[in-house]
Amino acid sequence: MKYSIYFVALFFALSLVACGKPTAPESASSEGYGTTHEGKPAEGRNELPGDK
Repeated sequence: MKYSIYFVALFFALSLVACGKPTAPESASSEGYGTTHEGKPAEGRNELPGDK
């Protein structure tokens, strides 16, 4: 029992170190929102609701 608590705590600590915190890009902007990686407008199920 005692070892399992240490194991869980160690696993939790290592997972925090490995994953880190979520980050956003420094230049986050909505300029290209709703476009493909090539800059074309999204089509089909990937379209924005207001594009129809």
